[in-house]
Amino acid sequence: MKDIKYIYEDNDILVCHKPSGVATEGARTYNMDVVSAARNYIGRQNREKTSDRKPPYVATVHRLDQPVEGVLILAKTKKAATKLAAQIKDRTTEKYYYALCKGNFADKKGRLENYLVRKEDGLAAVVTEEESKKINDNVITRSNGETIRIIGGEAKKAILEYEVIAENEETTLVRVKLLTGRFHQIRVQMANVDHPIIGDQKYGTEESRTLTDKIGARDVCLVSYKYIIKHPSTGKKMEFEIKPDNPQIREMLEKSL
Repeated sequence: MKDIKYIYEDNDILVCHKPSGVATEGARTYNMDVVSAARNYIGRQNREKTSDRKPPYVATVHRLDQPVEGVLILAKTKKAATKLAAQIKDRTTEKYYYALCKGNFADKKGRLENYLVRKEDGLAAVVTEEESKKINDNVITRSNGETIRIIGGEAKKAILEYEVIAENEETTLVRVKLLTGRFHQIRVQMANVDHPIIGDQKYGTEESRTLTDKIGARDVCLVSYKYIIKHPSTGKKMEFEIKPDNPQIREMLEKSL
């Protein structure tokens, strides 16, 4: 397993730099995930300081897809988990990503608003506002008559803002501010505007997969590089930022300087 880096810790939170390819939690047997690794990490610290052998409390308040690298904040107490979850629900946190996408954007800045559903096959899909109102018994009817079985029974609005950071003839690096936290949101919204993320096998096109192979990208080129919260106990604004390990994104960032 790739190393998990711990970039901040206090009595309430543990902030990690999650590598790509590692699940946030719920990994299959014999595969370590971030939550399990964090429990082991905190448990070792506790045993060094005290004789306490009780498993430490560790909770996720947000997730990153397994192929995605980035900042992951874990709560070390139930109170901290409740406070952070409330911030996310109220949309008072700020979350920023780098995404390396196929092609060039016509607009250097933009805002994407879509309705998303989660399909039974485990993928997300964009639907129109009109289609979002035609859901009956977890089945959505599209304007072309096609029906899709979905999970959750409703379509959810997904909003993000993007800004072009660097580009070449084949790819563009964008900075994304995530305004809603939907399942696979950035990946499916970028694919919907014909700019799938490099390395994304689930939402990519034949063209983007060919480009992925050409530039040698082994991971989804999407990194959650900055997360801003209010500390769950003090209320102080805290900003956590990482430098991406993803080589394709690092190269584009260097060109933008």
